[in-house]
Amino acid sequence: MRTVLARLIQLVLVLLAVTLVVFVLTQIAPGDAARLRLGPRASPEAVSELRHQLGLDRSLPHQYLDYVTRVLHGDFGTSIDGQSVSGVIGQRIGDTLWLLLGTLVLAVTTSLVLAWTAAWFRDRPVDHVIRLGVLLALFLPAFWVGFLLIRLVAIPTGWFPVADLGSSPAELLRSLVLPSVTGAIILTPVLVRSLRSSLIDVLDSEYIAVARSLGVGGPTLIVRHVLRNALGPVLTLLALNVGYLFFGVVILEATFNIAGLGSALVEASAKRDVYTVQGITLLFATGVVMANILGETVVSLLDPRTVST
Repeated sequence: MRTVLARLIQLVLVLLAVTLVVFVLTQIAPGDAARLRLGPRASPEAVSELRHQLGLDRSLPHQYLDYVTRVLHGDFGTSIDGQSVSGVIGQRIGDTLWLLLGTLVLAVTTSLVLAWTAAWFRDRPVDHVIRLGVLLALFLPAFWVGFLLIRLVAIPTGWFPVADLGSSPAELLRSLVLPSVTGAIILTPVLVRSLRSSLIDVLDSEYIAVARSLGVGGPTLIVRHVLRNALGPVLTLLALNVGYLFFGVVILEATFNIAGLGSALVEASAKRDVYTVQGITLLFATGVVMANILGETVVSLLDPRTVST
């Protein structure tokens, strides 16, 4: 109970810190939000009136407190185009969640297969090949991988759309293939390196030797004894990288022209749409913190010894 309460307090403090940082950054950015909304030909009186309506003529502490109060009531403000930020998020969040899910499923599945193969055949040719491939993949920029997949796979074959996600299940799956592969190529190397090392430590441990001597083998040995003990550190690392993915989708969506929250964040930043930038960034930060809390919770369930007393 104390652990759960501590994590909830951590979540609140981190989100408050994020709102403050984002608020300050949007305030010191060049340009005037009211002028950008009305256009360069608007009169000074009209700009002054809009600034008053938006509360931009108030002191920064008052503006920040007003913003936090509105967020606590579920009001993220109004975008520069006159839409509610909550509405913008609602329209865009679906594509982002599908992209995150596709990337995670592919990355985790690939990592388990490669790491287990490398650990089982350690110091053999297949292990060396996997480790070399993982090492090379660590230095691949996401946008460059996506560009190559578009030029070498999507355009010549026409099998995979590279603009938006389809409406039907079949089109959705086809549209997710290349963005998910791109994200997985960036995420998988980190997971494989960690999981391979963890698997080798577990396979060489005394309790695995004892389990084998008692006749335990097959799926029971792998699932209940090897994976359960090897996944703890990897799940923590995965939770950290899920947090990275929340902001990495900005690159994926820009590369594959997906109208998700990442592209909305880029568009809002270009227009100095303060409330939209704040709302999406706060949502991403919430996802980062929740992913870490979820990772810690799962690790504590796998190994109760990790729970602090």
